[in-house]
Amino acid sequence: MKLPFYYPKVKAYSFVYSTKISEGGEASENYTISPETEEGYLKLEIIPLDLNEPATKDSKMQYALKSIFHKLFKWCIQQKIGYKKKANHDVLVPKETYQYMYQYMKAKYGAKLIADWTEKTDPKKFVYEDLAIATYLICLWKEEEIKTQRKQSFVDLGCGNGLLTYLLVNEGYNGYGIDLADRKIWSKLCGGHKGMLRVDTLYPSKATFPNTEWLIGNHADELVPWIPIIASKSGESCKFLVIPCCFYALDGTRSLSLPLSESIGKYRAYTNYVKDIAHKVGYICEEDYLRIPSTKNIALIGRVKQSNLQHTPVENDFSKALQVASQTFVPRKTDRQKEEERQETSKKPKLENRSLN
Repeated sequence: MKLPFYYPKVKAYSFVYSTKISEGGEASENYTISPETEEGYLKLEIIPLDLNEPATKDSKMQYALKSIFHKLFKWCIQQKIGYKKKANHDVLVPKETYQYMYQYMKAKYGAKLIADWTEKTDPKKFVYEDLAIATYLICLWKEEEIKTQRKQSFVDLGCGNGLLTYLLVNEGYNGYGIDLADRKIWSKLCGGHKGMLRVDTLYPSKATFPNTEWLIGNHADELVPWIPIIASKSGESCKFLVIPCCFYALDGTRSLSLPLSESIGKYRAYTNYVKDIAHKVGYICEEDYLRIPSTKNIALIGRVKQSNLQHTPVENDFSKALQVASQTFVPRKTDRQKEEERQETSKKPKLENRSLN
């Protein structure tokens, strides 16, 4: 039997807990700890695959066994202090499916992308984060492909460095990315895929993508709250996955007032805001925590429409707010535009001084 890579290579292992230990540290019937001390002896027992070969001889094996032992110890401490897990991973995609796919993607693309990185940003952070997001999408889409009998199509809105688009296209998915400005690395990533990465300024109230099955918003800034809306206008079969990031409102500004409390932080409040928009435009919005090196790691997924959407006064108010936001929306300035404006501003006092002289 082929074991997953993260399993220790043993026939069986078990944890043994005892409140009876000897002074030397071994389990014994002669030395009993009082239950009031809440102490005990925890032991990891294994049956190796090869009885003639010591199972703990290999360094990787030692690491795996120490890791699972440490994990159990953490669970015991968390149970004792009453800790409750806040983030629930692997809600929509099975863990083992994801782990296998991630190892495949990492081995296929990781080292080369890092070696060829042309941006000023940290390649390890961006490469492995986008590998993880691409892996998640591919696992999610494989479930859809069972129904459709074909690979999914997509548009990556606010695609940034274009890496996520590149990974999905190279895995056989039909799609492209759009952003306000190109990046140095685009020419290297595009290769033979002409039109894979495109420069365009989107006005979301007018944007639609008919015949596209998925809209992606990976930290897409001011487009994030609009993506469920654009998806709803793009056809009955259009779905979306969005990872909320900076707290932009529908008008493209960051002047959004969020309901905060001791139990709800700003990121969770903003995520709820985007989920509420998705609900109002007809989606049953699911969520999952992604395994990425970012604190903003909640993925919101709209792949199922509500069967009987009722038009309530709240939704009428939303329609009015949406109409106002559509008229006032201003696209975000690119870093390049900001730098040009900064340089122009810094030149003005010098020009004024020269004219005075």
